[in-house]
Amino acid sequence: MASGMRAYLRRLAVFVALLSAALAGFNAFIDPYGYFDPPTIAGVNELPLGFNHRPLLAKSLAVSEQRPATIILGNSRAEAAYDPRHAAITLRPAYNLAIGGAGIDMLRRYFLEALAAGGLREVILALDLTMFDPDANAPNADLDAALLTDSSGKLEVGARKWRRLAFILLSGTTSSDSWWSYTHQQKPVAIYDRSGLRREAYDIAQVAREGGPRQASLRVEASFLAGTLRDVESGKFRASYAATLAALQEIIDLSAKHGIQLKLIINPIHTRQTYALEAAGLWPLYENWKRDLVSAVQRAPQLVVLWDFSGVSACAGESMPTGANAASAMRWYRESSHFRRVLGTRVLDRVFDRPDDGACPGLGQRLEPATLAAALAEQSATLRHWVETHAADAAEIEGLAKQFGRTRSGK
Repeated sequence: MASGMRAYLRRLAVFVALLSAALAGFNAFIDPYGYFDPPTIAGVNELPLGFNHRPLLAKSLAVSEQRPATIILGNSRAEAAYDPRHAAITLRPAYNLAIGGAGIDMLRRYFLEALAAGGLREVILALDLTMFDPDANAPNADLDAALLTDSSGKLEVGARKWRRLAFILLSGTTSSDSWWSYTHQQKPVAIYDRSGLRREAYDIAQVAREGGPRQASLRVEASFLAGTLRDVESGKFRASYAATLAALQEIIDLSAKHGIQLKLIINPIHTRQTYALEAAGLWPLYENWKRDLVSAVQRAPQLVVLWDFSGVSACAGESMPTGANAASAMRWYRESSHFRRVLGTRVLDRVFDRPDDGACPGLGQRLEPATLAAALAEQSATLRHWVETHAADAAEIEGLAKQFGRTRSGK
């Protein structure tokens, strides 16, 4: 009886081992998060589509594997618009570590992860005021499962590394992502390059399915006005804002400590989205935020620069297709919240002091204590001029602001 049980347990152990090996082999071959670099077969594992489901995990694995010298941090605006293969980015490997929906605290965690990996020498951090919203900086339990560093930046290679490796080889979650990746090779929702860049063609196609840039813009503007940066005079918001600003300051201070070149970029947003800030009563906060950024940079002026591309410019005020052209793509923007890579390239050209082709006059300026007041005054004046010359666009934004209870008084 005892010998029969031992034989059964041995067979069971062999079966479990073989099953585990088969599962690990399947997940390593499909490689949904782009970590193992197996031989690729078109239509089988050519595209690591696990990025669609678990970008936090996939991008942290890329940091461990590539140990980038340059990283691009930001939210969904940055992940598709700033190409780490840009000719001016010479410190390589370079990786787009931007993540859709990320707030500053999440970007702080990924900065610490890249710093701990070793070799980091340059950071391009793309900023938006929305990244200081309390909801964008809420605790995220998935981070501790994805990263090898803790919230202080301490590298815990042992237990975390083996736990993460076991997850990407043996978990049901990864197996599900592997199967989804395999079955969607011919119809991917979105594709991320090995550089971390999200290919914009699929997002452009999504805009077309939504009825074109104007309809898509109304959707993102409504989403912003409905729930972003509300109650900004409350104590809760002020405490959250101060903590988020401290997280940014930590990135700045650590960059200076380690001799890392840090380029802060305030993203170019369409003027409709800029006016949505004003219509929602957020303009005073917006200007104070820029003052806070300028003050933060002064802690390390030799290594940190701040560029502002959010002002009204020829490209930022690009007209949207209407009528029969509703599904036509815009040149510089997907919709009013997200700019395209062709504009992101010009932003990087400006930041890295490359020749300007003149396609976007008025695009971008350095923000420094000596220039800040004039820059803010100019941005306010150019926005007022845009409102006067784009009455229909302004009326649409104002109508949405009233619909969601946003007013210039903030009440």
